[in-house]
This record gives sequence, structure tokens and C-alpha cells, in this order.
Amino acid sequence: MVVVTVVAAIGAATQVQRYLPMAERRENNDVVGVAFAIVGVLYAILLTFVTLSVWEDNDAAETSARAEARAVVELRRYAATLPGPGNATLTALADRYVDTVAREEWPRMADGQAVGPAGAAILDDLWRTVDAVVPGAEPAVSRQAEVRTTLRELGQARDARLAATDAGLPGVVWLALLVGAVLALGNTVLFGVKGTVEYLSIVAILSAMSALMLYAVYQLEYPYQRGERITAQVFLDAVGTLTGQ
Repeated sequence: MVVVTVVAAIGAATQVQRYLPMAERRENNDVVGVAFAIVGVLYAILLTFVTLSVWEDNDAAETSARAEARAVVELRRYAATLPGPGNATLTALADRYVDTVAREEWPRMADGQAVGPAGAAILDDLWRTVDAVVPGAEPAVSRQAEVRTTLRELGQARDARLAATDAGLPGVVWLALLVGAVLALGNTVLFGVKGTVEYLSIVAILSAMSALMLYAVYQLEYPYQRGERITAQVFLDAVGTLTGQ
């Protein structure tokens, strides 16, 4: 993408230089400079805002995955305090949830597909299992209330993860980014710069920078897809670290 953009920009600059000599362009450098300053600043603000936005969304998605893992680990710890079949049932459900998220849901998220109902069904089973526990002493009652809060946090983290799966940039934002890049580079090739090498170097540098930033936005747009995606290993590592495995 970067190479293609640079080659296209240099090709356009070469044609401009061929049909619009440098001497004629230099006469309009003041006007072109004002236009470039306005377009360039506005485009830089937009590009910076969008880049930071997708970066923060990516970080938030990773944080949600770790929060989801913490909630599952907390459920397993609670299960260890339960007597008899409640222990085995809750532990098995927590382990099945981890397996479903990592082996079924994550690959589908990476492909931009719906995750299916399996994970939500297990979450419902977790709620039913926790609600079925009949606590005895007051500490057990308080602990059960804490675990219900943990289940709510698990649901919230899960919802955040699923929402981030297809929460890309609106089409109008991509349109503004692409049109802004064309306008900014179009202003650049109209500058009258003495020396062909210097002129083409400036065009190449600015086009490469614009392409790199757009490429970064593209890669970060969907947290669980594309080159910089968050993999299931983040979730599994968080589970393993918190359980000491």
C-alpha cells in the first residue's frame, strides 16, 4: 500500500512537472502554501484523531478480554469453596466457557462472523448454578453476592468484546481520510520546488507518511481482525497467569 501510494504520487508529480514547469508553479507558491496549510492542518487533525481513536479502541478491547478472563478465574476460585457437586459443576462450566471463547468464538471474531449462542448459553448456566447455591453462614451469603457481581462484570466484558468485533470506522470517516489525503498530496505536487530530485523527494516523503498512517488505521480498525489483531492467547494467558498455570 505504501509503495503503491508513493509510486502513484511520484507519477502524478512527474506529470505535473512535465506539463506545468517549475517556474510557473513558483509564481503561485504563496497561494498554494496557504491552501496546503489549511488542508494539511485539517487533515493532520482528522488523521491524528482517528488514529488515536482506533488505538484506544484496540487497547480497550484488550482490557475487556483480560477483565473477562479475571471474572472467569474468580468464578473458579469461588467454585473451589463450594461443597459436593456444586464445586464440580461450576468449575466445569467455567472451564467450558474458557474453551468456547478461545476455540470457537475467537476464530469466528477473527473472520468477522457471529460467535453463535454457545458462550451466552454457558453464561446463563453459570448464573443458574450460582443462584442455586444455598449459602449457610453470613460470610457465604456475602461471598455469593460478590460472585453475582463478578458474573455481571463477566457479562459486561463479554458484551464489550463482542461489540468491538464489528465496530469499525463509519464509511464517511474513511471517505474523509481518503479525500483528505488526495487533497493534501494534490497541494504538494503543485509547489514550485527548484530541482527535480528535491521536488520528488518531498512528494515521496509526504505520500509515504500519509500512506503509513492510513495503513496503521486500517490495521487497527478491527481489534480482533487484520494484522494487529488481539488473539485468543491474550485471553488464555490472562487465565493462566491468574490461576498460576
